[in-house]
Amino acid sequence: MMKTKILVLFFIAACALNSCSVDKCDVDCNSGPLSLNFQLLDKTIGENLFTNGTFDPTDIQVLDLDSENSNVQFIFNTENDRNIISLGPFGWGNNNVNYILKIEERAVFTLKLDAEQKTEDCCSFVAVNNLEIKNTDYELNSETGIYEILVAL
Repeated sequence: MMKTKILVLFFIAACALNSCSVDKCDVDCNSGPLSLNFQLLDKTIGENLFTNGTFDPTDIQVLDLDSENSNVQFIFNTENDRNIISLGPFGWGNNNVNYILKIEERAVFTLKLDAEQKTEDCCSFVAVNNLEIKNTDYELNSETGIYEILVAL
């Protein structure tokens, strides 16, 4: 009877000690899908063209050039008068895009993106293989991660 109790206690202790070990894959470190953010700025003076009233957000069109110019969903974020256009998510199933952003009938820029979901050390993330913004000048703001599209009026 004593041997059985010791064996049961040993089994419980082994289970308790085993549950205390942390597997590096137990930590959630997934980045989630990628979104890209854009501000349309006057090339000469740097003002946001939605904030100053030059463009109206209701006139934005994003079209998928690889899918018969079908409309692409986007988010227009007016928070703190930043007036940012967000495209995505990319990388979780939607890996290659060829979009054109228009205001009314004016083509502002074309976005080509090749991205893929990767997993390393138990963490999933989106790797950008190629990103091209064509038919415009632009800068990536390294502090905010927002692409500043410089529009000549």
